[in-house]
Amino acid sequence: MMTNGIENIPDSLEEAQAAYRASPSDALGMPAPGQNGQNGQNGASRRAEHFAASVRFGLAEPDAMARLHGLTKDLRTIPQLSFLLPRVLDGLMSLTGADHGNIQLLDPATGMMRLVTQAGFGPEFLDYFAVVGGEDGSVCGRAARQCAQTVITDVRADPDFAPHREIAAASGFRGVQSTPLVDYAGHLVGMVSTHYQRPHRPSDRDLRLIELYADFAGEAVSRHLGASRDPGDPVGRAVVSALLDPARVREPTVSVQFELWVMGQMAASLARRTERRAPSVITMPGA
Repeated sequence: MMTNGIENIPDSLEEAQAAYRASPSDALGMPAPGQNGQNGQNGASRRAEHFAASVRFGLAEPDAMARLHGLTKDLRTIPQLSFLLPRVLDGLMSLTGADHGNIQLLDPATGMMRLVTQAGFGPEFLDYFAVVGGEDGSVCGRAARQCAQTVITDVRADPDFAPHREIAAASGFRGVQSTPLVDYAGHLVGMVSTHYQRPHRPSDRDLRLIELYADFAGEAVSRHLGASRDPGDPVGRAVVSALLDPARVREPTVSVQFELWVMGQMAASLARRTERRAPSVITMPGA
């Protein structure tokens, strides 16, 4: 029996929130397992380029950014995580035209992801994917391990998904995409996935839009979890905070396109500075 609408899984959500409350501050906002490269110079350079690419997309696709802004502009003002998560999933399903979807939150102590919000799935799916690790061959497991958006056009044709094909068939989906929810510094806090009844791969444009949506949603979620107490990446914080801040929208003298251009220059500058700071290797004659 399929579940209609979007709903939280109360016990699972409470456990996920409790894990963040119980974690020491230096464990919050942790990178995905095996993603130590998110820290340090290489990670900063990649994060800067991510935001520079976001700015370029925004300048090239103003209509898409306007739609994205309409879906994300109020996320920061939602008072409770239990209200925020269904709104996040509803927005993404609207954006992608998905048949099913779910949100998982990362347990900062174990690195496992717990399913906390869902749309369109029955109890068998919810039990099967209640807790997923980064080593799992599922789409969300791979996305968590790589801390990167992952797409399977048809789960029946994907060898690594073979252990999960039976539950996929029972749940009625063939295509899946999973995109990490990250804070402004790029630390993994959760995962949002959409599922399609038929084989399906979103266009490159739509995948980029999903990534941007997940950036904004991830920052809003991380605020409620108390993650990312470290200063993080100032460029990422500037970009996401500016686009999430509804006060910016109400200021008639502020040009969002101009702000995006300025932030893009900041991101590109940070990327160049980071590359210049990388140590060089000098080979001495006769060495």
